[in-house]
Formats: sequence, C-alpha cells, structure tokens
Amino acid sequence: MHLAADALMACEVQVQRGTRRVVRKERFAFAAGERAAALQSLREWMGAGGWRASQEWVLGVSDARYLLLQWTPDLADRKLREAFAAALFEQQFKQDPGAYAMRFAKSAYGRAQLVAFVSNELLAELAVHAQTSAIRLASVAPSVSAVWDRFRSVLEKESGALCVIDGDRQVVLHHAQGDVEAVALRPFDAARIEAVPAMRAGEDRWRLFSSTSMRGGAGGGLSLADGEGFLTARDTAYAFALCGVF
Repeated sequence: MHLAADALMACEVQVQRGTRRVVRKERFAFAAGERAAALQSLREWMGAGGWRASQEWVLGVSDARYLLLQWTPDLADRKLREAFAAALFEQQFKQDPGAYAMRFAKSAYGRAQLVAFVSNELLAELAVHAQTSAIRLASVAPSVSAVWDRFRSVLEKESGALCVIDGDRQVVLHHAQGDVEAVALRPFDAARIEAVPAMRAGEDRWRLFSSTSMRGGAGGGLSLADGEGFLTARDTAYAFALCGVF
C-alpha cells in the first residue's frame, strides 16, 4: 500500500515459484480528514481477495519529515544520536519530537545519517487497521527510504540529486556515492522545468522516482521493471506501492 496525500494505492502481490505477480490493484481516494472511510474501503477490498500473508505500507512525502544528522563520533551512541535528532527536529520543524517515531538510515563511519520522522498517531492508525483486517503488518517505510533501498545499487555509484516526487511535493536528496549530503522538501509542479532542482557543483546526474507519469523525465527516471500484472507505462500510480516488493 502507498499512503498518498489524497489516496490509498493498493496492490495484491502473489509469489509463485519465485515469480511475483500483481493480481489486483485499486485506488481509494479521500478528502482531507476522511482517510478512515478509505481505510474501511481498503479493508473490504482486501477481504474480497482471500488469504494474504502480510501488509506493507509506503508512506508518501506528506506523511514523513526528514532531516540529516551530520556525522560525529558521538553518533555511535544510540541514546545520544536520538537526543541529537530530537533536538534538531524540534528546532527545524517547531513540533514536539515526542509525537513522532524516528527511523534512522543505516549508519556508516564518516557519513551523515538520514532520519525520517513518522507520526505515532499514524503508526497506531495503521496498526489498528491491520489488526481489524486480521492481517500481519509487516512494514511501514517512508517513501524516500523505500526508493533509496530499491535503487541503492544504482545510486551509490553516482553523485547527483534524487527527487522523490509524490503529487505536488518532492523530497530532494543530494548525494555522492551513497553519502547523503543534503535533504530538502520542495513543492513540485510538472508544468515548470524549474521544479526539478539544478545539480550542485561536483554532481553529474539527477534521478527521479514518481507516482505520476513525467514527460521528458526518462533520461533520469528510475522505474520498476514491467512484470506480470504491472506495466510501468500504464500503472505509474502504483509505483510506490510496489517499490521494494516488485
């Protein structure tokens, strides 16, 4: 499932003899404040498909906050790292860090560490949804983390900008061979060429991953491979829902 700002995108994936196949997919739109009705529709849709093993969520750009912890030897201490991240979050977003769960990217010596903050209230809502649906909640991943992990083998060979685009917002990561150097949330308008950020000195490529078809973006686009029940040209809206599982 992909939780976007105004819709839930759901795909049912079956694995048979090592081959993954998308057997059903659906979009459940909702207005602001009406997500509960969409979740109920999703429960009914899942119940019509028979037995499922697990449920995996990818959270859209609107449902996670990101910041970058610059590397210091002190970050090796978990409690100190969490305290640094909480203080920086409060300073940058002017919100109570206690209301959010922290998800840290894999740490590496000498490298800054990306941190995602997800509302505890949202995580509880998804847990209740899974319990009510009688299905195991396998994972909840912010979209930037899902995209980075899916295309890590490509991105860690490059220096450039990764644009994770979801509706009218994007998260931009500037990176060099796997080392994330900056992260920013920006508006996105596909009609404006400046919506895609300019590369910085020393960068040689920008990449984008989007839930909408991008005209002229093929040169830097990241996309899932076509497979049984999924065609990238036709099913772009489900790209985040399948990222990491297809």
